[in-house]
Amino acid sequence: MLQFPQLQNLIVIGFLIAAALSDLKKREVPNWVNYGLVVIGVSFGLLQSVIAADWHFLAFSVAGLFSALDLAALMFYTGQWGGGDSKLLIGLGAVLGLPFAAASPFADIGSPLLSFLVNLVVVSLFYAIVWGAVLAYRHSKRFGIELNRQLKSYSLFRRLLLALSAVSLVMVLAINDIVVRVGIISVLTTLFFGLYLSILAKAVEKSCMLKQLNPLKLTEGDWIAKDVIISGKRICGPKDLGIEKSQIRQLVSLYRRKKVRTVLVKEGIPFAPSFLLAYIVTIIFGNLVFAF
Repeated sequence: MLQFPQLQNLIVIGFLIAAALSDLKKREVPNWVNYGLVVIGVSFGLLQSVIAADWHFLAFSVAGLFSALDLAALMFYTGQWGGGDSKLLIGLGAVLGLPFAAASPFADIGSPLLSFLVNLVVVSLFYAIVWGAVLAYRHSKRFGIELNRQLKSYSLFRRLLLALSAVSLVMVLAINDIVVRVGIISVLTTLFFGLYLSILAKAVEKSCMLKQLNPLKLTEGDWIAKDVIISGKRICGPKDLGIEKSQIRQLVSLYRRKKVRTVLVKEGIPFAPSFLLAYIVTIIFGNLVFAF
């Protein structure tokens, strides 16, 4: 017979599979998934509180919801995530909950929600790299041209990094302390890979993730990559953090009057599958940092 946590995990995985499939196919996460996870999380917390006659279960679920809400708002308003990903995190916050205490430490760093967030960072990094590599392969010609352009634009930074590397290697040879040596090499390696990953990411974005879209095909939340300005009036643009329905209606009206033909849209990476993978990893391994 299924135990309570197992039943919850099966239901949540079902919701996350639906979110992942929708994100891959339509580039959007249905609201019924997001709000459904919130309802499931709070309801299960309430049910456990009633059965155990202990208010903490419901309080932990609500604490997880609002903690995830804070993080999701930060990610959304800094332009890192779309609305669907942000709401998905809020739902999972309600499901996983955040056990807290009145005294220090106020929260357990090994709690399911914090473990999930750590795993999400790790999984998302590898997921984004693989997705970017696939896009670069599928659009290899355009990617190659854009990569050369990006390498040229970052030529000064690359020269400075090479100079820094040469100085650092001399320092490593002159220093006997193994800890300092490892520290210098680690910082240098991080800078090196960080710079080139940034160049590769920009090349992928510019060559593979921008497309001209008919206004009739726009959906709420699409990221507009370039300002649309008609008769001196700005209709929409990158600063909007996703296009709104009212802006789409304006663009459709302008399209029908033949004042706008297409809109440059940035097609983001569908991150819902990484939420599913991170959740499964959390169930199996817990916090990956602690596990390995």
